[in-house]
Amino acid sequence: MIELIKDILIFISSLGILIASYRLWIERDRKNIIYARIHILGVIDCACFIIFIALGKILLAIVYLILAPFLAHAIANAYYKDKYKDSD
Repeated sequence: MIELIKDILIFISSLGILIASYRLWIERDRKNIIYARIHILGVIDCACFIIFIALGKILLAIVYLILAPFLAHAIANAYYKDKYKDSD
């Protein structure tokens, strides 16, 4: 029964990753597309965290949960600073 629950969690999370990845490629005509893409990547991060928990990789899930928001913030910060660097 536990294996069935793990398989269901992995399937649902994988489906979420596929849908979010598809949204990454079709969203192109927004003004601040980088922020929309970072939000979509946040959805993928949550799904990956659930997959790691389901697979029993608790330590890897914790490391991923700690490092993924820092990565998203670094990407957004670099985009913001680069965007306004040229206008000075």
